[in-house]
Amino acid sequence: MSQKAAARENPCCHPCTKVIKFMTDREVPANNGTSIPPYKGIDGYRHINIFVQFNQEAADEGPVDLGVMFAFDASGAMAARRYANLEENLPPPQSINFIEVSGSGSWHGSQEKVSRYVARFPIMGPFVQVFVYNRAGVARKVNVWAYLVS
Repeated sequence: MSQKAAARENPCCHPCTKVIKFMTDREVPANNGTSIPPYKGIDGYRHINIFVQFNQEAADEGPVDLGVMFAFDASGAMAARRYANLEENLPPPQSINFIEVSGSGSWHGSQEKVSRYVARFPIMGPFVQVFVYNRAGVARKVNVWAYLVS
């Protein structure tokens, strides 16, 4: 079989990957949250690794937190940011979990004056949207990029 024919039959013979840039150098006001619609298509991937970076002058400043919502289309149909994991054998009723990650403790020090962290999630819908919440009393420049893996 030719390489072209093999590529058509199995286009990803190694893990397929994709990068999504949700926001780059986005100014987020003090004590505020934001997102940039529309929801991004992620169908066909198994995990999303979401990288968050924000400027931070001192260790005692409030962080930038990350919220994640999964939906069925770019408009956010049936969007949800709470889930129940029924893989565990727990007594009923199952509680739901909020999809939010704190950026607390991610400061890289006074030399870099930046915080960075990565959050990994299973894909729970064909579309995704991220929300950032600046918990500090000063405006922040925020970057949120994602790495999708099949």
